[in-house]
Amino acid sequence: MKKTTFLLSDEDYKSIQRYFLENFALVLNGDITDQKLSRLELLCREENVKTPLDLLNTDFGTDVSTGLSKLISIFTINHTDFFREQLHFDFFISDILPNLSLNNGPFKENDIRIWSAASSTGEEAYSILMAMIDYFGDDYWSLNAGVLATDIDKEALSKGIAGLFKNSKIKKLSNNQISKYFSRINDREYLIQEKLRNEVLFRWLNLNSSYFPMKNNFHVIFCRNVLQYFPISSRGKIVQKLSDCLFNNGYLFLGISETYIMEQHDLIRVGPAIYKKMK
Repeated sequence: MKKTTFLLSDEDYKSIQRYFLENFALVLNGDITDQKLSRLELLCREENVKTPLDLLNTDFGTDVSTGLSKLISIFTINHTDFFREQLHFDFFISDILPNLSLNNGPFKENDIRIWSAASSTGEEAYSILMAMIDYFGDDYWSLNAGVLATDIDKEALSKGIAGLFKNSKIKKLSNNQISKYFSRINDREYLIQEKLRNEVLFRWLNLNSSYFPMKNNFHVIFCRNVLQYFPISSRGKIVQKLSDCLFNNGYLFLGISETYIMEQHDLIRVGPAIYKKMK
């Protein structure tokens, strides 16, 4: 790749950092790499602007412009895997799904509401879905279930909607899971089957919004490995909003390294970075 001559001054980078902090509560750390500069140069050409600062605005409400969305994608981290932190999925299958099964537990019959709140490119949401289908078998398709997947990065969401993954992304899955849930496109790529793609609803959401526009609460929320990118002052507010979106006896999963005092949010620890709402 040809080295870019595009420059971003320290002052402009600080302005972008301040904008992300004030509007999305995201902390941008680290230096600007040549790869990021190349992407910024391309973005400015595509959007016909002189500087990335021209893409910044505060009038985005529940959505963002294409240019701002691409800027967010350049500065956010999208590292995820299928069935990441397997112990969480073991708990989900052994301790939670039995209480969500037909006519069992405190939840409404046939109604299972699960939210992947920092879904990135969709691996987590599809893992949740595969776990449910494996557990319920054919009975899954009689449930009012599926997964809501939200993220601040529109490009990541588009990849999740497409459901196309490289070999390196599915290497941890069993041969049975691959044959059951994917179609081979070529030697390098596999496509999530359409019936699974239809079970995941991808939507843009800023976790720093004053409120979450959810019509109903959830039985389970996964919000893993994202709070660490927010300032400490914002983390408690986000956790409280997540707790407010849980049914009583619902569960919240955070990243393994993300540990906080949860009692003030009506959440008790029931496993490694696993919390249950008890109000």
